[in-house]
Amino acid sequence: MIALTRRAALLLPGALLARPAFAQRRQIRFMLDWTPLAHHAAWFLAADRGYFAQEGLQVEIQRGYGSGDVVTKIASGAADFGFGDPGAIVKHNAENPGRAVLNVYQYFDRTLAAVVTLAGRGIETPQDLKGKRIAAPVGDAGRTLFPAFARANGLSPNDVTWISVAPPLREPMLHRGEADAITSFISSAYFQLQSLGAKADDIRMFRYNDHGVDIYGNALLTTAEYTQRDPGLVKALVAATIRGLKDSISDPAAAVASIKAREPLTDVPLENNRFAFTIRDVVTTPTVAALGTGHVDAARAAAMVRIVAEAFNVANPPSAESFMRTEFLPPLADRMLPTLRA
Repeated sequence: MIALTRRAALLLPGALLARPAFAQRRQIRFMLDWTPLAHHAAWFLAADRGYFAQEGLQVEIQRGYGSGDVVTKIASGAADFGFGDPGAIVKHNAENPGRAVLNVYQYFDRTLAAVVTLAGRGIETPQDLKGKRIAAPVGDAGRTLFPAFARANGLSPNDVTWISVAPPLREPMLHRGEADAITSFISSAYFQLQSLGAKADDIRMFRYNDHGVDIYGNALLTTAEYTQRDPGLVKALVAATIRGLKDSISDPAAAVASIKAREPLTDVPLENNRFAFTIRDVVTTPTVAALGTGHVDAARAAAMVRIVAEAFNVANPPSAESFMRTEFLPPLADRMLPTLRA
């Protein structure tokens, strides 16, 4: 019933509770951007603690293969909702107006996408990437949006050679010198490279937000058709997600435990560090502290559309307000997040 790993029966124990109401729950397929990590705990805790059930939902969680790929998978019908890159929507919706994808809850206030390299590779500035080899999965958000990064930093997208790799091979290839750089979420690359033996001071990260591509990060996505057919379900999923997020921030140990339950090989100390890093860096930002999770600034969203449209030569990009939607959010009081414990 749960499409994620061979341990499928263990993934959503909360979904098996309250059996008398089971048949009445609305079933949805939800796709992560990757394998389960601690910042995904919002959805697992929402399942474990009955928040989906209370909203009348039965949620099947699938692993994903990249933030950009989630947009394509939702549009194709492979999933109903997903955790993906809103920037990738710009090109998709321009080319597929009949299969438009919408952002219904802005989860990451800024993107974690970056170009990452190591000291000694001759890359100290973005311009040094010219002629270099970059490894990444095809659907990786950083790779998908690299043309925008290149344009903002005086490069052509064709100035680099891409090596398409499976996700587990990316950081090892960089560490072994088989690639000069990678695109990745820094929450993955920074900790994974250290686990392979790299020194923290040797890791060079060119964050997109800090190098001319100030865009929003991953968000809860679905199709325009779905929002029109069942807006109440969309609101229910957003509400349960935010409840799960609040619980994960209030109880990081439970957040990581929810991942460990699905992925027994999870390195708990590493995941604890990754969770704290991610929450502080892109979830509980000063903007979110003041205006609540899910807030979308109209001017910043419009700038994101311009950046992406220019990078991909999109002649008629969709307006930001057409896909960066906030009407499915709960009231502000319900969107104020707790402070992560030190």
